[in-house]
Amino acid sequence: MAELLRKRWEPRFQGLTRRDRQGCNFDAYLPDPLAGWNLTLPGDVAADIADAETAIRDLNEAGTTHVSLEGLARFLLRAESVASSKIEGLDASARRLVEAEALLAEGGDAADRVAVEVLGNIASMESAVELADEAGGITLADLLGIHQILMERSPTPDLGGVIREEQNWIGGSSYNPCSATFVPPPAEHVQRLLEDLMVYGNGDEHPALVQAAIAHAQFETIHPLADGNGRTGRALIHIVLRRRGLAPAFVPPISLVLATWVDDYISGLTAFRHLHPADSPDRSTACHVWLRTVAGATLRACDDAQAYASQIDDLVEHWRGTLGAFRKGSALDLLLDVLPGVPLLTVDSAARLIDRSDVAAGSAVNRLAEAGILTQRNIGKQRYRIFEAPEVLELFTSLERALASPTGDTATEPPVRPVPRR
Repeated sequence: MAELLRKRWEPRFQGLTRRDRQGCNFDAYLPDPLAGWNLTLPGDVAADIADAETAIRDLNEAGTTHVSLEGLARFLLRAESVASSKIEGLDASARRLVEAEALLAEGGDAADRVAVEVLGNIASMESAVELADEAGGITLADLLGIHQILMERSPTPDLGGVIREEQNWIGGSSYNPCSATFVPPPAEHVQRLLEDLMVYGNGDEHPALVQAAIAHAQFETIHPLADGNGRTGRALIHIVLRRRGLAPAFVPPISLVLATWVDDYISGLTAFRHLHPADSPDRSTACHVWLRTVAGATLRACDDAQAYASQIDDLVEHWRGTLGAFRKGSALDLLLDVLPGVPLLTVDSAARLIDRSDVAAGSAVNRLAEAGILTQRNIGKQRYRIFEAPEVLELFTSLERALASPTGDTATEPPVRPVPRR
């Protein structure tokens, strides 16, 4: 059964205060393995999970009718990554992200380290979704690879892809676990628990959303990394949903909701950490609070995604009407499909996105700029030439306002459209 392991922290000559330098006894939580868990769900929780899974299916099925499938997918994935970073206190506006992204894209050095870290989370989430699309199950090496991408742009890239070998903790002092709010299992248990988590994550014992929620909660409980546990663990939710076929096209931005429901998020994870026999009904009961939170967040996330999907449809139709006639399958046609999820472009990045030559991509970019859909800017001391989509930036700004609202009311506000230049 899960248990608290009494451990001793010896005094160390670190920190400025006596509190930081003290020794103490502390309790580290050792969770039960997941594989083989006979989880039981009461009727209301089972119904909430079923409703949330239906919402995910509806989002993915309705999404196939939207005019910009790839653009919508990119937009939702970027929204999820930004929100996941926000939970960890990494908050950068859409404008800051674009400017940092522009400098990095041109090989420059972005001084805005918070924005750079958020961009790292976007890259890691993209990697996670690509991984989930591949045949076969996810391995521990795969998960650590996602973490390595996340940490590449952080102040401590050496921690990327490395399982911790020391005790860590959450809350309290930075120097000892004496006043921590939660202490994960000691390092010698982490490898075994992660291997069990991979077995569970590759199975199908539980409904897909239940499996995703439990996999995330267990990962957060193990806290196997020195940094980046939350963002990597939330990526795991989407890996499971994608691997199980529940979200084949669009990832619902669940972190967008959890960024607003932080108290419920923490309460659910805390309740998950039970101290009952592994096969007892009490263990299932302890999980129900967490599952209700995830089901509710998923329903809200799908509603938000549908609202933004409608806005993106309107936006792309507006662009196409502004541009007039052009050939289907042309570089311009392809670029319009991806543009809602790409607020920043260079000619090189546009060519890679649509798999066309620099000449074709450049011609498409120039036409979009002439129509006022893209705006040219010069970034950094080197005056790098980049193009941004003001209306896409406005969509992300609208998203930031939604994050600040418990009900997400601002998610349905239409973007501001500049008058196109003729």
